[in-house]
Amino acid sequence: MELNKGSRIYSLLLGISFLVLAAITPSPAGGAGEGGSWRVQQGEVSSSALWAVHFISPDEGWAVGAEGTILHTVDGGAHWRAQHKEKIERFFAVHFPDPENGWAVSWTGKIYHTRNGGENWAEQAQPIRAWLWDVTFIDSKNGWIAGDQGLILSTSDGGKNWRKQLNDVEIGPLLEIFFIDSQRGWAVGWNGTILHTEDGGQKWAPQKSGTTYPLEAVFFVSPTEGWAVGRLGVILHTTDGGKRWAPQESPTQSILLGVQFSSPAVGWIAGGSGTFLRTENGGKTWGKSELPGQKTAEGLSFADARHGWAVGWGGLLVHTADGGKSWETQLNGFTDRLFKIHYTDDRHGWIVGETGTILHTDDGGQSWKPQESGSEEWILSAHFTSSREGWAVGGAGLLLRTADGGAHWETQPKLTEASLEAVFFVNPKTGWVIGETGIIFHTRNGGKRWNLQFSHALVTLTDLFFINEKKGWIVGDMGTLLSTEDGGATWNTVPLPVKTTLSRIVFRGADTGWIVGGDGTVLTTEDGGKRWTRRESGTSMALWDLFMLGKEGWAVGDLGTILFTHDAGKSWAPSESGATQRLSGVYFTDRRKGWAVGKGGLILRFGPDAPLPAQDQTGQLPARTKERR
Repeated sequence: MELNKGSRIYSLLLGISFLVLAAITPSPAGGAGEGGSWRVQQGEVSSSALWAVHFISPDEGWAVGAEGTILHTVDGGAHWRAQHKEKIERFFAVHFPDPENGWAVSWTGKIYHTRNGGENWAEQAQPIRAWLWDVTFIDSKNGWIAGDQGLILSTSDGGKNWRKQLNDVEIGPLLEIFFIDSQRGWAVGWNGTILHTEDGGQKWAPQKSGTTYPLEAVFFVSPTEGWAVGRLGVILHTTDGGKRWAPQESPTQSILLGVQFSSPAVGWIAGGSGTFLRTENGGKTWGKSELPGQKTAEGLSFADARHGWAVGWGGLLVHTADGGKSWETQLNGFTDRLFKIHYTDDRHGWIVGETGTILHTDDGGQSWKPQESGSEEWILSAHFTSSREGWAVGGAGLLLRTADGGAHWETQPKLTEASLEAVFFVNPKTGWVIGETGIIFHTRNGGKRWNLQFSHALVTLTDLFFINEKKGWIVGDMGTLLSTEDGGATWNTVPLPVKTTLSRIVFRGADTGWIVGGDGTVLTTEDGGKRWTRRESGTSMALWDLFMLGKEGWAVGDLGTILFTHDAGKSWAPSESGATQRLSGVYFTDRRKGWAVGKGGLILRFGPDAPLPAQDQTGQLPARTKERR
């Protein structure tokens, strides 16, 4: 049987996730490039805080949270795919009365609806803009929403029309709403508020809770018996529809955020600091345990008496298959971000990231193995001139060199304490590194000696590209573009029509080049960089990397953004990544085989044969964060 949905949270926390393998179903072909789709090779599709979860069966469910995240699974959470993402938006509740129709509500007052299981989400009109905390439906037509200012909305036509049933500012926020049938329902909120209706919400009457603590969640197993839970471990129980509420003994003082029962005897409660309570006698006694990672669980959903899920801060998503006796992690917090990826041929490639991370493949990306960098600094860029000779740079002036394909990395003498953002070599002897405060260093003898070069730029320089030992370009913050015709002995400032951070510059030949950066910026040149044309990218997301292969190209950025061009950057179309993580790097070895990397240890692979990986649930979770507002 399908049970009610979980809870929501007040404060935003963007989490970070450990390497959890998750597969993505193939994306539509449009804009992706011919002959392939993006799938997860390793890492997490999302690390945003998750605030609600709802399962309609042991296999199919949805989770929602920060950055407008809506995740979907059809295999019990073994693999998740992002169905929706929206910068700055936060969804606090999701509910599906059937596999096709679902609703999600947000802190900006938005109501989203899907008619096809989440493949497409569309906003519905609402009579008032207020923070919306919860949504529930008893069928595809009849539903209710609770929100700030004592707000209750209702619909009888699937959301085509929403009307106010209640809007009493003195009541304060209503945090959860529950209907046992089309007539009888309850809403709970601040100051111990419990409201009850027996006519579908035409009239709402207060019930005495006996507490002034905020009540966060409510659940009924029949028209007469139910529970409400809240702050300081409050558990209330009624056997007469709420005429009388009595406290049950609670083994915790942690905030309790979600409650569900599968029968009058068996129920569960989840809350702060990983608190999990379970009863087999209707709450006469509650047994206490902890969810993995001790992170606040904001949402709780059981599809039946055995299969349940809890979601929370930092992207926490855990699952039980034995009624809550034990839990396994499906998504959790992983700190390492991956920044850039570089290949020297179709077999040998490297990925660099946080905490000294260097990953290497010698089988064309089928597998990635860590290399010992000898550093805990962020490694921001790597460049190889062959499968053996390579360089990497990063935070606090980190400069690394390898002569054996990364089997051994040697730390080079520091040139600066400033962060080094990028490195580029045109051959094993001639190269440049750039970084904060306009730093440019140049070597002509393979790094034995580095010379400081000067420009008028004092901003952080982020990327560079040379077509030979003489001619090159550098981009940076504040729309900075520098060019040189003499190997950097002199650098000239090139005016551009943008002032945002520029993240990546690429040239193919002496004339044709591209730049990507903040606010969806894409610039192209066909005259060697003398004139740059701004192209419409179709996104406002920051773009962090770009790879061009003939006239085809890919750009990646925030919230899992991937753009594809087939006409050398004149026009761009979105390519569905199925992820909400920031993507920082992209590389293709041919037009049917590519990778994108990003936050949460995420590695996406593009191709016709991108395999679905097995799930890996190793990792350690960070501790919970601060209290609600």
